[in-house]
Amino acid sequence: MAGIDIKRFFNNFGQNYNSQTFAAKNANNVPQFQPQPQPAAQAPQNLPKAPDIPTPAPQTPTTPAPSMPANTPQGQAAFAKDMFGFPRNANEFIYMVQRGMTQAQFNQMFSNQMAAQRMNLSQMQAQILAQLQGLDTSAAKQMINAQLAGQVQGSLRNLDILSGGMINLNQIAQMFQVNGKEAITKLIMQMTEASKAGVADLSQLKEMAKFINASVAIASENNPQKTLKLLLLLYLPWLPLEEGVDFEVEFQQNNQTEEGDSILVITITTLHYGNVRATLVLETSNSVQMVVECSDEFPKKELQERIEGEQKYYSMDSVMSFETNEGIKAQENTKQSANINMSQTNEINPYLLLMAHTIIKQVIEIDNNFGG
Repeated sequence: MAGIDIKRFFNNFGQNYNSQTFAAKNANNVPQFQPQPQPAAQAPQNLPKAPDIPTPAPQTPTTPAPSMPANTPQGQAAFAKDMFGFPRNANEFIYMVQRGMTQAQFNQMFSNQMAAQRMNLSQMQAQILAQLQGLDTSAAKQMINAQLAGQVQGSLRNLDILSGGMINLNQIAQMFQVNGKEAITKLIMQMTEASKAGVADLSQLKEMAKFINASVAIASENNPQKTLKLLLLLYLPWLPLEEGVDFEVEFQQNNQTEEGDSILVITITTLHYGNVRATLVLETSNSVQMVVECSDEFPKKELQERIEGEQKYYSMDSVMSFETNEGIKAQENTKQSANINMSQTNEINPYLLLMAHTIIKQVIEIDNNFGG
């Protein structure tokens, strides 16, 4: 909201504006995920406090129930996550899995806390703010609400990740199976309603049904590497959902034993810079050492800035270094892909997972922006 410093304005009226974010109460007490409905979770006590304005019923921070997917890779991927009942961002997903929560419980937790913190903005305060901005009271309140909504969305990226809360890939596979079957039911209902409404082209919904069915089938194999592949693809929202189209993710099993559980080697094939090879080593529970081997032409500074911009939300300590290989060249008739070398394990550290997601996403986005 241009021109209004909400924090300073309400501080003048003795308000205590607090922008703290979620924090885990006990990092060692990580409940197991159960796919069936659970009692509503208790809200954490340190969500961001907002100056209160009369508003309609509390709104959840997520997107409303999906209807038809947007005909873009981004829209289709977002629609798929909604159908699975998964949150839009990878860190929200990890936060919920570590605490055994469902999307509905997360929404309710957030709404309850925001509702409890809201109080009425006095008429005098609203009138003063309106006079300062040359606006009527209603317009001033709308502008404040818009800024508060942005602050709420921003706080979602600062959810506290439990460094000791390993992500169990068997549990993730179970989520894909249970939620996927529910998603198919929802899709059938949507196709029925769309047909009644006279919608003739249901191809997008049918393709989504194929993707979800395929995901359920893959998850039922209980193969940790395939499960992780499903998860990574789902949280690269600018990618097509169909395998073999523009981008592929493949896994290889390394021969290391105990140390292999703390190492990921990711080779990303780009269109313009050749292969980018990132070795991720977990040094402590929330510290990742990353060495990137790339061509001299690859924009190393840009990648580093992008990675730093992402990891600041995750309370992660990491060190990033580069090794330049002049022999790396872009090849003709290649397509973007990622090959991940990992141990055959049923668990993965949340920070390794987040960093793997981030490095693949940022390298491909840099490649897509080549010359732009």
